[in-house]
Amino acid sequence: MGIKRYVLLSIIYLLAVGLYVYSFNGSNYALNIYTFSLNLPIAVWIVIPAIFLFLASIAHLTYYNIKDFFYKRAIKKDFDTFINVSKGSILGEKSNLKFKTDFFKIPGFVLSTLNYAKKCDVETLENEELKEYYYLVDKIRAGEIQDLKKYKISETNELFIANEKNKLKEDPKYAMTILKKCDSLDDELCKSAYYEVLKIASFAEIKKYPFAIDKDIFRKMMERYLDPEDDFEIDIDSIKQMLEQFNATSEDYLELAEEIRIKLSPDELIDLFGKLYNEKGQIAANAYLFTLYELQMIDKVREILEDSEEEDFLKFKTLLFLRDHGRNINTIKFLKV
Repeated sequence: MGIKRYVLLSIIYLLAVGLYVYSFNGSNYALNIYTFSLNLPIAVWIVIPAIFLFLASIAHLTYYNIKDFFYKRAIKKDFDTFINVSKGSILGEKSNLKFKTDFFKIPGFVLSTLNYAKKCDVETLENEELKEYYYLVDKIRAGEIQDLKKYKISETNELFIANEKNKLKEDPKYAMTILKKCDSLDDELCKSAYYEVLKIASFAEIKKYPFAIDKDIFRKMMERYLDPEDDFEIDIDSIKQMLEQFNATSEDYLELAEEIRIKLSPDELIDLFGKLYNEKGQIAANAYLFTLYELQMIDKVREILEDSEEEDFLKFKTLLFLRDHGRNINTIKFLKV
């Protein structure tokens, strides 16, 4: 029963009781306390206790109505908070919003531990705001590019990274925009963008990015350099510097000597690996000997081997031995065994 109806019915009840008593006893009764005297009809005296009870019940109802009002308002605020937290959860964002009512604290905690991992039947959802967020995630995961400005997603968010990668797929040159914000390749998105630049940019453009060159980056640039259909060019000094940067091993130098033969002239090959041998010694020795051997500069190979220690360059000494006895084998396969 509403408080207004309760007040109305209570007043009618009090009047009815009073009139009923007055109908068969209309006399007065005087209450005397010391000098105080109060003379009222008996009907009024009968109704007075009920009036006090009525006032007390009104106070009681008012208190709990006010309490219920604030609780419902808190529930409404927590519901709005729940919707906002749900939006963040769908997008993979953590929220600092707190719930004030016990009704939402447990669902709120559970929600914070969940991630929207796959497409669901969003059509059955009645909240249009949340639908929008679910659709957004599904579109990005399907490879579409979305405008995320209004969603205020952090740049470390997986969804943000996925959207940026979608942009990279559509326009590889967008990688240069991403790299403007990158200080290193530790970030997944920065690394993806840099690898896109390695595919499309000139060596002069790649050098503008001050990232450390590792073996994988070097190999990707060499693949382009050695591709006859790619106009990608690297100067010899830069090749030497990159080998130095990632601390190339003897195997790395040998691999380079094998591959770069299709790109450089015999004189350029001898000049490059001769300098590397003089600068790096044993680390670049196999690559230099391989180059000389493949260019049929056997006398130069013998000279180096004769000046070496007995236990050094055993494979090359074996190659010469086999050659001298009329046996030719696949040089690079033998050296890599």
